[in-house]
Amino acid sequence: MNRKKTGLVGLLCVLFLCLVQKSTVYAASPSLSASADTGSVAQGEYVNINVELGNNPSISTLGAALAYDSSVLKYDSSTWNSNFSGSDMQMASDTGSEVNLSVVCDDSYEADGTVVTVRFQAVKDSDSVPVTLALRDMADAELEQVSDCTVASAVQVPQTAKPVKEPTQDPIKETDESSPVDLQDPQQAADISIVDEEINPETPSEDVPSDAASGAAQQTANAADSTQAASAAGGTQAAVSPQAKASRVDANYQTGIGLGSDALLIGAAVFGILALVLALRHRREENHE
Repeated sequence: MNRKKTGLVGLLCVLFLCLVQKSTVYAASPSLSASADTGSVAQGEYVNINVELGNNPSISTLGAALAYDSSVLKYDSSTWNSNFSGSDMQMASDTGSEVNLSVVCDDSYEADGTVVTVRFQAVKDSDSVPVTLALRDMADAELEQVSDCTVASAVQVPQTAKPVKEPTQDPIKETDESSPVDLQDPQQAADISIVDEEINPETPSEDVPSDAASGAAQQTANAADSTQAASAAGGTQAAVSPQAKASRVDANYQTGIGLGSDALLIGAAVFGILALVLALRHRREENHE
């Protein structure tokens, strides 16, 4: 009875290990993908495509292809992983639009990661890398075909971070001259220019002559004209006394109500003419006698 129980327990353990091993195999299916070191190229620049193998089932052979747009890229070179032995055979052939990649291992190859790096050169500017990946064949160490390999045909490119927009600052508004000025603000108070427009009423303006100065200038001009007329009529030159030059301005001169001090000059001229006429008449009478 004990032997039967022991055999039953052993059988259950074997079945459990088989199920675990089977589930582990399903979970570790291989994958093949490709990635680029840049997402855009300019004319003359290079781009490297890494063909990567994950969950390697210990391959013995591998065949893949990289198809590319020949109007954007041209094939340059291929570099295989250094983990391959010297007896392993690696090949890369370019058809002008596709690079065929194949490796045949002498024993097996178990490493994960980059299998081969293919280098292209851009013949013109491009915002993308027009390359796709395809799997041709894969065999494990037992030379059995691997049919559950997952292939990502699109080439992965680095994710470019979006530029951070800086907060925009409002432009500085010009201060309106009519706006009120805050005297408590030292900056605004410093911009105020104080202009002293007070005019001393006792100091006459240099540009506008006073009425007294204008009347004195006019009186002097009239006196000079009268003196010249009296000298031409009487043949003598009348002298103007210093008192006449210093006399005050007649208030009635500008209004035309009175003759003012000009009457003295006119009277002197008339008396001079009468004296001259009397002198000439007296001389004629003496000549007749």
